[in-house]
Amino acid sequence: MKLQPFLITFMALWALSALATLWSGDIARAGDFGDSFGAVNALFSGIALALAIYSMILQQRQNAEFEQKTLAAMARQTETIELVKTSLVQQADVARVTALTYLVEREEQRIETLKEWGEQSHKDENYYAKGIKAAQERINGYQEEIRKVGSGAGLA
Repeated sequence: MKLQPFLITFMALWALSALATLWSGDIARAGDFGDSFGAVNALFSGIALALAIYSMILQQRQNAEFEQKTLAAMARQTETIELVKTSLVQQADVARVTALTYLVEREEQRIETLKEWGEQSHKDENYYAKGIKAAQERINGYQEEIRKVGSGAGLA
């Protein structure tokens, strides 16, 4: 809605009424004529107040709708954060199991190497029994940690 034509028309009518009052020469009669529009003035003031109240009600509804949408978005973000947190814990568990599995493989290689050295240099694969036993204990410890991680994160 364009307001400019309405304002121009209103100003033109106002100027014409002022000129008509001055042209008639009877300002007292013009004052009585203007007073006769007091009810219209009150009507327009009432309409303006009603529109102001209606505007506030609309704004309050918009604010409530915005608040609901914001709360819904925050709830979705909370769910997403929980999913990311769970995913990170699972990734950490997988990385831990992978590292422990690698360490088990390295200790198994160490045991084989110690047996080969014992066989080659002393004709007894148990010559380095203390080293083999220590490596086997480390393997057992790593496997126990793998079982703990697997039972806590659903990994086998």
